Amino acid sequence: MFWLTLAFVIDQITKYIATEYWRFNPTRLFNFFYLTYETNKGVAFGLFSSSKEIVIYLTLAIIIGLSIIPLFKKLTFWTNMFLGFIIGGALGNVVDRIRFGYVVDFITMPYWPTIYNLADFFILVGGIGIGLVLLWRRDIGDQRNSERERLEIGQIRSGESTELDFKDVHSESDKEWRDKSK
Repeated sequence: MFWLTLAFVIDQITKYIATEYWRFNPTRLFNFFYLTYETNKGVAFGLFSSSKEIVIYLTLAIIIGLSIIPLFKKLTFWTNMFLGFIIGGALGNVVDRIRFGYVVDFITMPYWPTIYNLADFFILVGGIGIGLVLLWRRDIGDQRNSERERLEIGQIRSGESTELDFKDVHSESDKEWRDKSK
């Protein structure tokens, strides 16, 4: 909830500054970014600019869908943060669409064809972060499955611990055990 609120509040404050200040006084930042004021009735790249209601309802459905994930699944710190960024950014843009009928954009770069806002940035960072978390979990899962397979076929030696915390409780090898049972 903290990350969602943080993303939403930062987005709304910067959009207010863009509306009240940068609209009349565009600003160059680090010779790379330009802070100005622009409105966007569509989504990325101006898509769906004539379908305001569809964009609002679809965005709200996505926000609700993403918001219920923590009710059913315990999330790690990173997953919670990135999910909060996505929801907070989407909520910031949908609030603009409901209030004004458009989204306030204000960040542009000289050699980049689009203009965006911090909500878009939070959504992008959250999406990339979730993707990286999923890749990292898959790699950890592959490593744990590999250890499980090695344990099942006897490649993990007696007393050797694994990331799965499996230990071979038999101190004798299979050959010694078979010899004793004869």
